[in-house]
Amino acid sequence: MSSAVARSGLVGRLFKSRPKTFITSLVILAIVAYVLITLLRTYYFFLKIELALSPPDLPQLTRVENEEFINKTGADGQTSDWFHFASQGTATVPIPYEWFLALEAPQAGPIRSLIDIGSDKAVFIEDFIYRHGFIRGGESAYNPDGLPIGLTKTPSIYLPGIDRHAPTMGFTCAACHTGQFTHNNTRYIVDGGPAVTDLGLFSRSIGAALGQTALSSNFNLLNARFDRFAERVLGKNNNVLTKSKLKDELQSTVTLLKKTSDIIKVTEGFTRNDALNRIGNQVFATDMERPANYSVVNAPVTYPHIWTTSWFDWVQYDGSIMQPLIRNAGEALGVKAYLDTRAPDNQRFASSINMANLHKMEQWLSGTHPLTGESENPEFNGLKSPKWPASLPAPDQKLADEGAKLYKNHCAGCHLPSTDSAEFWSDKHWQPIRYYANDNELLATDEPYLKLKIIKQQDIGTDPGQSQVLTSRRVNTTGLNLDTEVCTVVTFSPGDGQPETTALKYVDLNDSESASYALSLGAVVERTNQQWFSQNYTSPSARTEMQGGRPNCLQAGAGYKARPLNGVWATAPYLHNGSVATLDDLLTPASKRPVFVELGSQEFDVKKVGVRQSAQVEKLNRQVVDGKEKAVGSYYSDDGFFVLDTREAGNHNTGHSFEGPADHDDYARNGVIGPVFTEEQKSALIEYLKTL
Repeated sequence: MSSAVARSGLVGRLFKSRPKTFITSLVILAIVAYVLITLLRTYYFFLKIELALSPPDLPQLTRVENEEFINKTGADGQTSDWFHFASQGTATVPIPYEWFLALEAPQAGPIRSLIDIGSDKAVFIEDFIYRHGFIRGGESAYNPDGLPIGLTKTPSIYLPGIDRHAPTMGFTCAACHTGQFTHNNTRYIVDGGPAVTDLGLFSRSIGAALGQTALSSNFNLLNARFDRFAERVLGKNNNVLTKSKLKDELQSTVTLLKKTSDIIKVTEGFTRNDALNRIGNQVFATDMERPANYSVVNAPVTYPHIWTTSWFDWVQYDGSIMQPLIRNAGEALGVKAYLDTRAPDNQRFASSINMANLHKMEQWLSGTHPLTGESENPEFNGLKSPKWPASLPAPDQKLADEGAKLYKNHCAGCHLPSTDSAEFWSDKHWQPIRYYANDNELLATDEPYLKLKIIKQQDIGTDPGQSQVLTSRRVNTTGLNLDTEVCTVVTFSPGDGQPETTALKYVDLNDSESASYALSLGAVVERTNQQWFSQNYTSPSARTEMQGGRPNCLQAGAGYKARPLNGVWATAPYLHNGSVATLDDLLTPASKRPVFVELGSQEFDVKKVGVRQSAQVEKLNRQVVDGKEKAVGSYYSDDGFFVLDTREAGNHNTGHSFEGPADHDDYARNGVIGPVFTEEQKSALIEYLKTL
């Protein structure tokens, strides 16, 4: 056979075999591609589940042997036990109450939660919850289920996830306004102080616990977590039908909660919360079912301490609200009290808020008016500011005496004289609130209130984020039918030939596509309060009492208020946004303050007075000074604490700075409020502040 013929025969055989080989190869490639795509999809699916259902890393639980309440008594000698657990009518965790009690702490990831087939695992409210900064409450008549301080059972509220009314778990005032710190194996609890909680981490943990339980319910063999949950929730009624319904309700609730996740631009972290934006989102976006009214979370503040607050002429960091019931009912709406925005006009603004409890809480905080008693030495008789505990190293009295002089010269002009001085109680600082009715009639409150100094943001120089929320945010209220009066600062002519004046005046507020957020929120809360009064047949005199004898006056953009400094030593971190860890740092020129601040530690720095900073953060701050650390960004440390980068918008530690010349007597310009202090002067002022 010739070579040509041989080649021809080989080619023919190859040609005949190619179609079969080609098709086989295509099939194999298709199978491989399908397997790869399936694996990738599965990988990304589990990656997505892993991200959604994995809990955050949390600090280890701080365990101590001793516990000391510093200021547990309010008006009429009543302790804070009732205040800690009285319901506001909120559904802060919008799931049935028995679900919350039955939830198990989430595992590190969803896969691990599925293969965990043990029994009697710790439920959510045992040690796990306290790693979010909550305070152990203990079982009592007011707290039969042993919830943390500030968490309570709301008897009945509509829950969309299960589409019916049910008891649920809500926050009380105490959830955000009960502080704590530890020192030398003792936990000190400060009623009315700023909480150390991280509600962002708490939400993630709740989501992971619910999600892992719902995931478990989808498996026949790996469903131990759901089985235990069902046994706790259903008890003797645990059967195939009730368990199937529970599974459906759980899946529906998880899906709904996923849709309502917040958009975070500035992470809040421990001790902070963007309350103003969150209240607006709940009322105007969620309650109105109008997503376009949503605003990102971008202006966190520390939880304010609330002793003495009842007698201020203006409250909130930005001095924006006057009336106590408006403040308290607005807070309740923000932590998810139910609000009806769609009923017919005469039924609209019905809510689940327990106004009677809100009023009772305010009475416990305020006591009776401090200037109407018979005592020659007035004092606040509601919740008092905390006194420096005898179990801590005593203040240096000699230094404190020097600090008192510094306070008078450099602090009292804004923060007022100390509350134990006769000058503090003088008519100069206590005045009736004057305002105009719509007919230009000048009215005044029956009693005087403490007149606080509000300093323009550009003068005090602290972070502008919170002060801009009420001035820049607009909301669409069309169809809400606000149609009410609110009191605000306006320029007008009182009539009778009088010149124009700028004063507080009641004005009509109606719906608008681009309404002022500040006035609209005040109007919604006003309508909500009035609806409750009507439904509960509240007499005019009782209404006046519950409203604190003050008009519903609102203002936006006035600046930041300077409150009295009684108990300030127990309110770290400092500045309105918590960007300064200690009093020592606050009295340091702003340009020399630490750039990174660690929040979440409960350890108290007795010398510097504030949140003790870890060695890792102190090292990081030294690197900034040396020019070796330039990265920008807040983060959670390996220990689970929140490290705040003060170079970020919303987190600035600028302003309120003592760095001017010593011979200057006109400060409060561009953030400079006083002269540079020596180390000895700082120590003296800190020792004095311990005594307030």
